[in-house]
Amino acid sequence: MTPYPIPPLSAQSRATCTARIAEMENKTTFLQGVDPVLLDLSLREPAVGIPMGHTVENKYQLLQLAREMGFTDILLGTFDVSLPEVPQVDDVFAQQLKASGADLTGCFAFATIGTFQPNGDFQPDLSMTKLVDYGIPNTILDIDVSRAFVAPTPQARQSFIDRLVASIQWLYANLRGDRSGPPRIYINYQDMPDAFYEDWEWVATIAAVLAQQPVAAAAFEDGRGTSFPFQVGTMTAVVRAQLRPDQRLLVHMHVGCGMENANLIEALLNGADGVWAGFAREAATIGHAPSSELLANLARIGNQNVARRYRLERLYPVVQAMTRINTLEAEPNDFPVIGANAYRTMLTFFEQTGATWMDLPPQRIGAPAGWRVAPVASDTPVIAGRLAECGIIEPVSQGVLDRMRVLMRQDMIAGQRIAYDDPPNLIALYRRALAPQ
Repeated sequence: MTPYPIPPLSAQSRATCTARIAEMENKTTFLQGVDPVLLDLSLREPAVGIPMGHTVENKYQLLQLAREMGFTDILLGTFDVSLPEVPQVDDVFAQQLKASGADLTGCFAFATIGTFQPNGDFQPDLSMTKLVDYGIPNTILDIDVSRAFVAPTPQARQSFIDRLVASIQWLYANLRGDRSGPPRIYINYQDMPDAFYEDWEWVATIAAVLAQQPVAAAAFEDGRGTSFPFQVGTMTAVVRAQLRPDQRLLVHMHVGCGMENANLIEALLNGADGVWAGFAREAATIGHAPSSELLANLARIGNQNVARRYRLERLYPVVQAMTRINTLEAEPNDFPVIGANAYRTMLTFFEQTGATWMDLPPQRIGAPAGWRVAPVASDTPVIAGRLAECGIIEPVSQGVLDRMRVLMRQDMIAGQRIAYDDPPNLIALYRRALAPQ
């Protein structure tokens, strides 16, 4: 046989590829070195979307878990809600914390901006005065800046900027920050994608105003979760370009089009310092990109900072505990990283052992490893591992394991659909394979 001639790479294609490889390596190095700023929303983010809401006791449980994980910046509640004069769980929880003398260092709450009275006096929003009344040292101010909320006229935009600046100044003067220092004031674009696509210069102008104010961070979210990574990256870069070097930029991505975790990475690569997010996936609509998955993915690429700052080995147990509080159930089986099936190997080629670049072995995040039988693809090591999990402790020969695979194929050809991963069904299959042929 004549050997097929293997062509060399052309100089042009090699140069193109080399440039892209260098770009990939630069991004890898950056992500390995990033020290993400995380504001934990585990006490609030899930409550927005879960069917049962939270009780005050749930808030205490989630606060303990967040601190167990290593979070130091934690959001306690949201006060810019409809019917703000009607007490909600967040109000009662914050009042109890204050009454008990709890240390609220690093704690935040959501509020929104105030307005001006007809005589020109500034009137803080009720959510702002609650921050002071409850002794919460830091805040995120929600702003809506798209045309649905701020008309694209010079007068309307000037009025909005005046309200925003007055609110920042009022909070800076009236909030008592961590350890009696200045408060950390974050400003969050609630409707960033809508506003950005309408008029990116308006979005940038607001950020430029923030750069002149005692604001610790800007933030934005994709509430419907419909943006692509290249769009989120551009939004991030535009806001980042206006801020002072000492100001942070945090992002928050909901689930909508399936891009949420990729959007977090793209934001980091384009100048974001971190995220504000819950630790579990539960959130409005069908969830959001949680900080647990971001931490896992940064660890996956070789970032050492996340393990230094957070108890990475407790990631999976803490996520599961939070979700059971939120929903009374475990995380859905097929969620990436934190679902029960994430580390149940159904084909040994797919097992993450740590031997291959970008693997994240389950023990790194405290997740249980396991096996899952899928009749079309599972190989014999998987079947043997699952048998052991089901209580078959005697040695199982290769011949019996091969026979089990044959029987599964025959069953499917015969029109039978059996969930062989279920212990009774797998043991029955094993007994059939032991029977004389």
